[in-house]
Amino acid sequence: MSSKSLPAYLEQALKQHVEQSQLTHDDELETIYVRLAKLNENVEKMKKAILLKRAQRSQQ
Repeated sequence: MSSKSLPAYLEQALKQHVEQSQLTHDDELETIYVRLAKLNENVEKMKKAILLKRAQRSQQ
């Protein structure tokens, strides 16, 4: 299983569409990139918290 989150995949897919000239890089797309980056940060924080809790439970 891959370790990339859904927001990271979405950002990658959008960038590929821009490279293939299917989308234009404009202010709206930049806003989407920023929001996806923030969402990805939150997902990564949650992943770490879940893994930490699992490790703590397994040591009990």
